[in-house]
Amino acid sequence: MSNSASKKLTLVKEIMREGKIEDALQIVKDIEQMENLTHKETLRTLFHKADLYYNSGQYKNALKFTEELYQKSQEKKMPLFSLDALVIKAWILYNLQEFEESYKSFQQHENLFKSIPRENSPEFQEREAELLLQKGYQNYVSGNFDLALDYCNKSLILQEQGHTHSSSSFSPSELLPFIYLAKGELKLALEYAEKALSSNPKGEYYLVNKANIYRVIGVIYQEKGDLNNALEDQKRALDIYMKVGGSMWMAWSYLHIIQVLLTKKEFTLAQNYLKEFKQYSKENVEDWLSNNLYPLATALVLKSSSRMRDRVEAETILKKIVEESSFIFLTNFALMNLCDWYFEEFRISNQMDILDDIHPLIDHLQRNARETNSFLFLANTKLFQAKLALLQINLLEARKLLTEAQLIADEHDLQLLAGAISKEHDLLLDELKQWESFKKTQTPVSERIKLASIDDVMKRLQGRRAIEVPEANIEEPILLLIMDKSGVTYFNHSFIGDWDFDDLFSSFMSAFNSFSGEIFSKSIDRIKIGENTILINPIEPFLACYIIKGQSYPAQQKLTRFSDAIKATTEIWEALNRAVKTSEMLELNNPPSLGSAVNEIFIS
Repeated sequence: MSNSASKKLTLVKEIMREGKIEDALQIVKDIEQMENLTHKETLRTLFHKADLYYNSGQYKNALKFTEELYQKSQEKKMPLFSLDALVIKAWILYNLQEFEESYKSFQQHENLFKSIPRENSPEFQEREAELLLQKGYQNYVSGNFDLALDYCNKSLILQEQGHTHSSSSFSPSELLPFIYLAKGELKLALEYAEKALSSNPKGEYYLVNKANIYRVIGVIYQEKGDLNNALEDQKRALDIYMKVGGSMWMAWSYLHIIQVLLTKKEFTLAQNYLKEFKQYSKENVEDWLSNNLYPLATALVLKSSSRMRDRVEAETILKKIVEESSFIFLTNFALMNLCDWYFEEFRISNQMDILDDIHPLIDHLQRNARETNSFLFLANTKLFQAKLALLQINLLEARKLLTEAQLIADEHDLQLLAGAISKEHDLLLDELKQWESFKKTQTPVSERIKLASIDDVMKRLQGRRAIEVPEANIEEPILLLIMDKSGVTYFNHSFIGDWDFDDLFSSFMSAFNSFSGEIFSKSIDRIKIGENTILINPIEPFLACYIIKGQSYPAQQKLTRFSDAIKATTEIWEALNRAVKTSEMLELNNPPSLGSAVNEIFIS
């Protein structure tokens, strides 16, 4: 490779990072005029040309040069450049909203990559980082958030080692906030979004990336219930999109702004933005995203109207979206709003048969959650199902669903949601006697709705209300037990000095016998006795039980850690099995590892 051409090509990459797209393009044109370029120099020049036109939004020119790059790289048997051509082509088609063709190009790109012998060269690792990012994005839009996170982090590691290519219009650090938001991990989502914003290069070239980051920050604040900051960041994003002459992502900002304004009850402003959105849709009739999101925004505005005619029209639009849309986000959102509609009707009429209309909607939501592998949404749906079971005074089913919802949230590190579900479960146990009394009386459904806090669940499901984070370490510990299925105790440790063990244990065993099947199937994870809550974690063939006063969620996390310690520590496990044979009671420091676990988890 000639020294002069090599230096200029390196300079192109540096100038692109600074956002000086015209300067970079001029250098590429200068290189093209140079004589005696090697095959590699020719292909690198062609790659930069295609990439620059793509990232400046000149998609027709970019497509022409990607085709030329692919043809020449195939002729010269230089497959790394064929990879570049295919991935740029895939992103161009994606931005042109030709999604099926884009997917085919991505698939062709992955298949070609797999056919190339692996090497440790920087050039190969640059392409590997690109492929990992591509797979991260595809899994994100498909709802496979854990896989998306894994691919994205692997791509980020390679890029942080200096293996950065430029055939994508975004980086792993810009995708991570969206993935964490989808998983419900708002703290991490905001942390990565702010990092991406601070490291975002300056210049016109990167403005759309910056707008996308503002947009995700706005959604994070919306989920946290900080509506003023949510609105401010969405407006920043929209202003940037307008400055660059539009973007396929504008539709999202319009929808989010309208959502926030409706939540703030600023209906006139919401209607004004809907008019802007309508005009944008008319001017961009081929914009697939706008064509799908505008009807949803219209339905939300109509649904907020006090006029029955508008609300009926909103219901019609939502039903049409559910029936016709292949965009699962739209379908889910329409389903949730239809549920909201029927609940309002239910609240007014007190007619139990309306619940028959809600059940199939919830079933549809659940199917969608499973198809997209969205654990966040699946847990939310089960929380919603629990509320429906409560309204029908099916208390055991409600408790099972709450436990299942929390199990999903806990397993997938959805800590905010897990805490919210635990709080709902605690509230149910606090009011259990009142719910039981509903079975014997003709209590109006309106009273049940009030107690079941259906409105709060709907608002949480629709992102209109912040999930409250449970305060940490606020439970009052009373007793820690290890026992078997028959109720024989092998270890107990009291955290307080003056209490009646026999009375409490007798009450516990009575409740335990009533719910033993549900406890061992993990359908019920807590029992309420007076002011005390008994948290239960099966560790076959034993049970770990933690008796507390106060909120369950932080205590439950401790019990889970303790159960894991029992299973993982050979000394404790062997001591328990010996105790079964000898009927002896384990003591706090016998075996020593048991005392260490108790002190570390519950005391220190």
